[in-house]
Amino acid sequence: MRTILPEHENPALREIATNVPVEDIRGERIQKLIADMKALLAKEEYGVALAASQVGESLRLFIVSGRAVARDSRNAADEPEKNPESRSPLLPDQVYINPVTTKMSRLKKEKHEGCLSVRGKWGIVARAEKASVRAYDESGQPFTRGASGFLAHVFQHEMDHLEGILYTDKAIEIYDEPKEKSEK
Repeated sequence: MRTILPEHENPALREIATNVPVEDIRGERIQKLIADMKALLAKEEYGVALAASQVGESLRLFIVSGRAVARDSRNAADEPEKNPESRSPLLPDQVYINPVTTKMSRLKKEKHEGCLSVRGKWGIVARAEKASVRAYDESGQPFTRGASGFLAHVFQHEMDHLEGILYTDKAIEIYDEPKEKSEK
């Protein structure tokens, strides 16, 4: 089983990831990588997405957790739920292979952001309020997904990973994680 590698132990985080050959998507290596990444993401209480580079694989692949997709109506993990009674049922994780950003709004919004590869830190990052991504799913089928708010922010964070960029490179403010979270 793979592990999420910390920034200082993972040179893949600073590399521009390479495309996965479409004919390899359904192969054993890529399917195992996807399964491992889904399992790792499921263990993370605050994790909403994971890029292959975070597990040391410099490949253009990321996964958005079903939890993140379900809470797309909320803006960020640190904002209170508007209507907890109408919480969506758990949705499946979404796999994005060879993603390309097709649209981004000019309007940007600052949001609270963290990273599973940069533990113990958080920051404020301005990102486009809306974004669309074209990619292949884990079956090798092409699709396009548009998002706004929280999910658009997640897309941009993960696309940055594929370009060797960390949120700390773009943050207008970085701060330590509150003690109660880091003591869990």
